[in-house]
Amino acid sequence: MFFSSFWSDGLTISHYSCFLNPRYLKIALNSLIIAFGTTFFSLLIGTPQAFLLQRTKVSWRNFFKVAYLIPLLIPPYIHAIVWTYLLSKKGIINQYLIKFFHLKQPLFSIYGIPGVIFVLTLAYSPLATALVISGLKSIDYSLEEVALLYHTPFQIFKKITLPLLTPHIFSGAIFVFVFSIINFGVPDFLRVSVYPTEIFVQFSAYYNEKTATALSVPLVIFTIFLIILIKRFMQNRPYITITSDFKYALCYKLDRKLNTLAFLFLFLLFFLSTIIPIAVLIKKSGSWSNYCRVLLNSSYQISYSLILSFLGTIIMVILSFFISCFIERIKSLSNVLEYASLIPFAIPATVLGIGLIKVWNHSITQFVYNSSIIILIAYIAHFIPFTTRIIISELKRISLEMEEAAFLISSNWFYVIRKIIVPLSYPGLLISFFIGFILCFGDLVTSLLIIPPGRETVPIKAYNLMHYGAEHLVSALCLILILIILIIGSFFYICYQKIVKYD
Repeated sequence: MFFSSFWSDGLTISHYSCFLNPRYLKIALNSLIIAFGTTFFSLLIGTPQAFLLQRTKVSWRNFFKVAYLIPLLIPPYIHAIVWTYLLSKKGIINQYLIKFFHLKQPLFSIYGIPGVIFVLTLAYSPLATALVISGLKSIDYSLEEVALLYHTPFQIFKKITLPLLTPHIFSGAIFVFVFSIINFGVPDFLRVSVYPTEIFVQFSAYYNEKTATALSVPLVIFTIFLIILIKRFMQNRPYITITSDFKYALCYKLDRKLNTLAFLFLFLLFFLSTIIPIAVLIKKSGSWSNYCRVLLNSSYQISYSLILSFLGTIIMVILSFFISCFIERIKSLSNVLEYASLIPFAIPATVLGIGLIKVWNHSITQFVYNSSIIILIAYIAHFIPFTTRIIISELKRISLEMEEAAFLISSNWFYVIRKIIVPLSYPGLLISFFIGFILCFGDLVTSLLIIPPGRETVPIKAYNLMHYGAEHLVSALCLILILIILIIGSFFYICYQKIVKYD
């Protein structure tokens, strides 16, 4: 894509003249404002939430430790759909306020940059929370225990806990920033022009591939730079800590007033990010007949999405496992391999979709381009960094001495993998499979660009229905999608708990 953008009946840079257009500078500014705003508010919410869940005895802590993850299971574009029902000009909340206060115009509008930041913060702040929790779990409690002999809890937090958490906080910020700046669905639903939507429009509406590529270059370079920063911040720290030593960690007991405030803070986040979306979708979906209609008309899309997501995730986890083994065990190439495994995370879905079309849309590869194989490739290319990070975090826990002892019995590397590494990696493999499945099942943008004729996934069906104005059917379909994700999530959570308990 990059090199072809310099060629049009000869060498040229004319396609890059688009950056002289003030409109594209405004679009770039929109993208940066949204990314910085979402990152700021995600950290503002996620960091204290992580500390309350991991280091205090706040009421209902065990419930909230699971519940805070639910928004990550709801695709961001569904959050956007919900809040358009509430805060659009004809939204439920605005209509109520107009009648109650006798207003001529609504007080709020979800459409615009503040609305995008609000929705993305609800969707991505749990990501910042998860990384900070991982950092809290990885802190050596003995450091805090010794400091308790000489300092107050606040001094310990300021001098020991916070500095040790800094890499995880910064990494969480960069992850949220990258997710926000490459997000397509939420700005598209809320009518804000950002780089990913403009790239999509240039390619799919104006059929201007080279301008779309030119626009993608600075975005890709910038996001790759951020990924390099993540690697430098985290070094060899785990991105996700599978097991927890919480019962041994320093835990603060809150007084009644602080406990009430902390509980209200956690409940408000849960209310805004989980209860409201589900309640609004239930109300908008209407009668049971709409669910029956959706199930009848979308049974193919649901089964097709489930099969594709399952196959894509299996391939992804297998590849991630061997990539992780190479990164962790071949030290001479570990840095190069780890950077290479992170780079796909920096590629926006719109750019990836265009790249896949350019690679596979040829006569010799039509069997791939016109089949479901192209979607499987897209899933693997787009989401493999996430499954790889999880498995790497799990492999860091496995002692090399156990593998060396196994090599005394057999020099066969696959024997050692089958008997030692895989059994000890079960929790990480299970979590990576679940995360990979959820990401594949909820994917919209990449599939939207490359979906073969006559095929359709659940997110694309919802996207098309939304643009046709079929709100009741969209709500019912989104609820079914969320229900499937929650059922699968509950199954994996039960399996994970049994594995951890057995270990």
